[in-house]
Amino acid sequence: MQNYKKGILALAVVSAMSLMAAEDKTIRVTTLVDEDGENASACSLREAIKTAKLDKSYGGCNVGRTLRLDGSAPDQIQLKAGTYKIDRELVVESAINIYGESAFNYTERSPITLLYPKKEALKTVIDAQGKSRIFNTVESQAALNVYQISIRNGRAVKNPNVVNSGNGGALYVAGPLGIYSSEIIGSSADVNGGAIYAISQNGQKTVTINDSRIEKNKAQQFGSVFAMECSANLANTELGLQVSNSSLIRNGALSDQSIFDFCGYATSSFLNSTIAQNQTGGYVFNFVNRADKPLHSSSNLSLSSNTIVENTAKSVLFYDNVGAKLLSYNVLAYNAGKSCEYALNGGNPSLNQNILFAHVQNAFELTGKSQCVLPERSSEQTATQLIDLSAVSMSSVLSKFLEPAVDNRYLGIYYPRDNKTANDLVDVKGEGCEATDQRGISRDVGMSLRLNPDQANSCEIGAVEIRNLMAGDVEDLKNSSHIELMDFYQSNIDELEALIEDQNTPKEELAGLKEELKEYQDLKSYTEKFRKYRAIYIDPFKQSTLQEAFDGSNIKVTALNASNYNVSTKVLGVGALAGEGNSLKLDGYEDPALKCEWKTGLNRIMMYRTDGKVTSATDQEFCTYTLVDKNTNAKSSGVLAASFVNIAPIAKNDFYKISPDSGLTITVNPLENDSDEGDGDRSTAQGKPAFYKDKDGKEIPIRIVSLPSGVTLKAEREGPCPGDYQRETCYGGKLTFSVNNNLSQFSYSMDYNVFDADEMMSNTATIVLENTAKNTNTSSSGGGSFGIWGLFGLLGLAGYRRFKN
Repeated sequence: MQNYKKGILALAVVSAMSLMAAEDKTIRVTTLVDEDGENASACSLREAIKTAKLDKSYGGCNVGRTLRLDGSAPDQIQLKAGTYKIDRELVVESAINIYGESAFNYTERSPITLLYPKKEALKTVIDAQGKSRIFNTVESQAALNVYQISIRNGRAVKNPNVVNSGNGGALYVAGPLGIYSSEIIGSSADVNGGAIYAISQNGQKTVTINDSRIEKNKAQQFGSVFAMECSANLANTELGLQVSNSSLIRNGALSDQSIFDFCGYATSSFLNSTIAQNQTGGYVFNFVNRADKPLHSSSNLSLSSNTIVENTAKSVLFYDNVGAKLLSYNVLAYNAGKSCEYALNGGNPSLNQNILFAHVQNAFELTGKSQCVLPERSSEQTATQLIDLSAVSMSSVLSKFLEPAVDNRYLGIYYPRDNKTANDLVDVKGEGCEATDQRGISRDVGMSLRLNPDQANSCEIGAVEIRNLMAGDVEDLKNSSHIELMDFYQSNIDELEALIEDQNTPKEELAGLKEELKEYQDLKSYTEKFRKYRAIYIDPFKQSTLQEAFDGSNIKVTALNASNYNVSTKVLGVGALAGEGNSLKLDGYEDPALKCEWKTGLNRIMMYRTDGKVTSATDQEFCTYTLVDKNTNAKSSGVLAASFVNIAPIAKNDFYKISPDSGLTITVNPLENDSDEGDGDRSTAQGKPAFYKDKDGKEIPIRIVSLPSGVTLKAEREGPCPGDYQRETCYGGKLTFSVNNNLSQFSYSMDYNVFDADEMMSNTATIVLENTAKNTNTSSSGGGSFGIWGLFGLLGLAGYRRFKN
């Protein structure tokens, strides 16, 4: 059973927040004005960056982190909502993380996932107004990470008297850079790197862009989005560019030479991204070795699960025989200009060119103006799957471009169309694509659907996956301890209630926490109401994938829950399954004791047996379940495969008092607080007994691990223990313990186990016989016995005096 414990995590976070509140070292920016020390009553972004470097207050900023054991821990700078207009570039001189106002709304559900929170448009903007670039880390080579900020209108102006001026319209960096859930929009460079220009002088640096939109940036020469320095210190620069789950759209101009320009020792990857409607007089990916921009032979370019369309260029991917190229699950077509072009040998990438170019499961145009020119393959090379879109219109396989909006995380994307033809980009019967799509949605590739194999999802080609209704098979189900399950529910209820009452809990999270609390309260009450012996509880919606429909303009998602779907079940039987679809057959037998039921209120499928038997090692027990959409009647069915196992009985410690008045003898029943409740309600399993009985029906479940010297035991019943312990004696009924020496002043303890009706042994518990007789052997505090500890004390004191002397 899967459980989502948002409350537990949130409680830990809030607890940590309350503990650290007095030590909050976040530098909080309090003004939108671009101040630089002239106002001690407010903290500007520029002053916050200087405060981080100085480790002391500057302007009106509080001091951030000053203890950096390794010299690299970044300061945290928090911006509020609004537009920060800067008049000159922000020079970063120490490692910093800059956060915008959160764009996540915890009071509303995402229209994509139908879960909290919903991502909204960015609320924090840094605007250079076209006066300067925005960030510069070149001198310090410090790490810079930006979260949930829109970076706009930077400009790098060429100054003939300044080396490298005109590079990096928004960001001019020489250290690690991270752009997360952010935007770079409308920046320009007079030379290279309209959005980003990267230098890597001392070892490899990495530029990371994730869940971000890069739009309308341009450079007059190379790299309207990204360019890099080729060499430093007489060697190739080593730089990595990692782009994932992002949209890089409408960048460049026909007067520039490239969108992404690579040289030096470059390692680059583009995953789950939309690269579209860019324009350049040169190339979108300029990945070739040039005399003035040499490319190291170990460089590589990886493109995986991207939608690369509607770009205007001489060619989108310009490559040669230097460096490795790996393309998988990309749509690389429908561009104005070639989609792939070879730079050498007259554009003919023949075998003798020794080209490292691997491609699998892509959609290309192999002829026409948007042709992707691919290297020849030798007869020994394995053929790869490829969809030829040469004679297929773009509108038949992809939607129009959907502008950035709430239902695509403000990125801008294309949806694939499912026409169920051979040229579709949907379900291409391949695996190995990215685990999630551009929106962060799981691709759910490889789910088992033995009843409906034709509904099985496989990889889509491109950045976006269309979800299909799939009731997945659930394998290896087993019953768990009823006691532990109820304790788990109660612990969540307690912690969620505490979290809701906690004044530190953000108000915007209360709605989601209250929903989760009610879910756990219902689970606890209905599980208790419907409980059976050794029941298995399955949430069919957590094992399934919802239906996602695209009408050409909008996406519609139907939540997987009992409000939208009817759930039905059917018992198959016991044994093994063979085949799939209509040929699925049970190799075994129908069993009327096996039950499978959907329980309204509990919102779970319950599998159980009325006879309480465990499942043999060679069998499984099978049911099916079916989900039916109440509005469209779309349906899908899955298999539930379970084994019913015995849950160990529970033994608890027992404490008894013995007294000389009773001759240090006591008669007890240790089973009074022991149970087999982990298996659930025995009354629903034909009255199955809780504890072990021998072949004569004699209940003897208690195994004494060791009896203390000087204590004797008599029991109402005794006999061999079961299973591996049959050489030992087990006891039942009332047990009488007697201390042989009735003058003894000692207490006694012994460990014991109990066996349930299926001969499984419990945990080890302890029986304690606490002697109420006064122990006259114990020294009083007034003197008498000296003891070893007193000796150690005197020796220590003597040593201390010698040291002092």
